Amino acid sequence: MAFTVQDFEDLLRLLDQHPQWREALRRRLLTEEFLESPKVLRDLSDRVQKIELLMGDLIETVKGLAESVAALAEAQRRHYEEFVAHRAEADRRFAELAEAQRRTEEQLQKLSESHQRLSESTVRMQEALQDLGEFREQTKEILDRFGQVIGPMIEERMIQALREWVAEQGGTLLGPVFSVTLDGVGEVDGVAQIRLQDGREVWVLVSAKTKVWPRSIREFVNEVLKSPTAVAMLQAEGIQDPVMPIVFGLTLDRRSMKAAQTSRVGLLISAQGMLVSPVLWSLKDREPIEGESDTSS
Repeated sequence: MAFTVQDFEDLLRLLDQHPQWREALRRRLLTEEFLESPKVLRDLSDRVQKIELLMGDLIETVKGLAESVAALAEAQRRHYEEFVAHRAEADRRFAELAEAQRRTEEQLQKLSESHQRLSESTVRMQEALQDLGEFREQTKEILDRFGQVIGPMIEERMIQALREWVAEQGGTLLGPVFSVTLDGVGEVDGVAQIRLQDGREVWVLVSAKTKVWPRSIREFVNEVLKSPTAVAMLQAEGIQDPVMPIVFGLTLDRRSMKAAQTSRVGLLISAQGMLVSPVLWSLKDREPIEGESDTSS
């Protein structure tokens, strides 16, 4: 028997009138798998939701990983840039160090050359000093020989001029004219005791020079007449106050006369006589005796 549309509508009216039949019909019409499909769909939906959640987490994770990778790439980029900058700075400093080392080596080379030149100069200076020392020794020998020749001649002229002056003053030499060596100080070239015209006895102290300069007079005063050591040596030789200091010379510098007058020392020049009259000095006081300014008759 064929099932028509009218039959289907009648069936629907019967189902409406008897709702309890619907479940039985549904069970007859639908398979067990179909009946279970809503549950399966729900399970599938749940799984899909979980998958979506997992996908969301995965996406977030991937996004975080991508951001981390990007951050790492940025950090690597910065590190590379810093490395490049540090490398450039290191290269620059190495270049500066190399240049400084080069300059240092040049300076050391120059210093070595200067030291070499200094050493050579030192050797030449030592040779020159040695030559100078030999020259000084030779000069000293020449001067000693000259002194041995000229010294006695000057002293002879000094003795002759002193004798003539004493005679002109009406005085008398009471003994020979001799020299006195003052150890470590010098020498008094002429020492003699004379009696003046008025009867006083004095010691004459003479410093003999080839040519008399102002400094010759100052040295005689400072190194003999005013020197405690020299005075003590003269007194030890028996020379007592008063004394009459005189500087003798073959010739003189014009300024020597003023120096002799200021120092109150006699100035006796060969062939010219006593140009500045001597005064009496006290060895004890190491100064001229006041009131004794002229020994002429």
